[in-house]
Amino acid sequence: MKKIVLYIILAIAVAGNAKSQEKLKSTGIIPVMSWGGIAQSEVSVESYKKLKDVGVNIDIAFFSGADAIAAALDAAGKAGVKLMITCPELKTDPEKTANRFKNHPALEGYFLSDEPFKVQFQELADWQKRIKTADEKHYCFVNLLPNINSNQSKFGTKYYKEYIDTFDQLFPAPYLSFDFYPVVDGGVHPRWYENLEFFANKYRTEGRPFRAFALSTSYLAYSNDAVQPSLNDFYQLYDTYKPEKTFVHDIPTLAALRLQIYADLAYGAQGIEYWSFRGFGSPLDAQGKRTVVYDRLQRVSNEIQQLSGVFLGAKVISVAQTGLEIPVGTKQLSQLPAPVRLLETTGEGAVVSVLENGANSFVVIVNRDFKNTMKLIISTDDSVKKVLKDGTLIPATDYANATEVEPGDVAIYMFPTPGKIVK
Repeated sequence: MKKIVLYIILAIAVAGNAKSQEKLKSTGIIPVMSWGGIAQSEVSVESYKKLKDVGVNIDIAFFSGADAIAAALDAAGKAGVKLMITCPELKTDPEKTANRFKNHPALEGYFLSDEPFKVQFQELADWQKRIKTADEKHYCFVNLLPNINSNQSKFGTKYYKEYIDTFDQLFPAPYLSFDFYPVVDGGVHPRWYENLEFFANKYRTEGRPFRAFALSTSYLAYSNDAVQPSLNDFYQLYDTYKPEKTFVHDIPTLAALRLQIYADLAYGAQGIEYWSFRGFGSPLDAQGKRTVVYDRLQRVSNEIQQLSGVFLGAKVISVAQTGLEIPVGTKQLSQLPAPVRLLETTGEGAVVSVLENGANSFVVIVNRDFKNTMKLIISTDDSVKKVLKDGTLIPATDYANATEVEPGDVAIYMFPTPGKIVK
């Protein structure tokens, strides 16, 4: 009899605890794409499972021929990874190549170009049209230059807005993409946030989604006048190649990865891209073995999928900055949503984003400092809930007003969207 009573008490306690642990509802899977995660010589189900396990759901396959692409699609599909494909046949006979692969369940789309100049836009648009005549279901992908390259003579436009808008008009795609590797020479590039501001504004005002990068490797960024190796040579010669002028990117720390990824998402990015996956300081070493960066990336990738209900499909309401000095091209935080009565930070400061995602809205606070913990003071009304990393929702008033945000990390608070009915 005593045992029965004990079991009943335990059951009630477990049920009560489960009820109290309210969870954020997932809205889907955030697209996470790696650039050349698996080499052609290493195609196998096991290899693609390494990508799947680290949180990658799309990989770009830079392969030498259509037959190699076919084998990669079969292996990737069995591992639960989709491929963005490219090979010489996609250029020489795009219709035939698209017809060959368009019905493969592991096909994500077609990769056409990286960092093109304006003079290449029309050619890329024409190439896309030829592919679309054979495959209307899948999209073509082009990654664009960041704002810091806009002073190059070959850029072809006077202003960055002209560069992006011209491409966007000629090349219809489900989203825009640009690469900016901000953690450089031990700090954050001063114009990174300015670039994020541009795309957040385009998303907010025009409804144009974008995806943004996180540097997942340690590499040497070459100045414009330095001789650069091909991508293939780069991977093979990484440890010995020393151009005259470089900027040094350190091995990614957990904090540096978090800063890049959470700032991207706070600014409205609808997908994350990782460059790159192979070589010194990368998630996989030259032999394809996991490194400490792999484990760090796996941790952050898991976090953001638990928080897809915050970011995926979210509308950017506002983005502002705290701190005595704020990044170039950004604005100082001056207004808070009504349920948040007070928000103050110490140290370098934070990105403070307000996102709307259906019936729920979110205040996303990212510590801009990837080396030091940030003190956060926040006071809210009873409608606000704190969103934990695993998606658990806890009343914000259960926490003390003074808290801390780890280097590069994020704090998220949820409240009902004004005028929306919470189901």
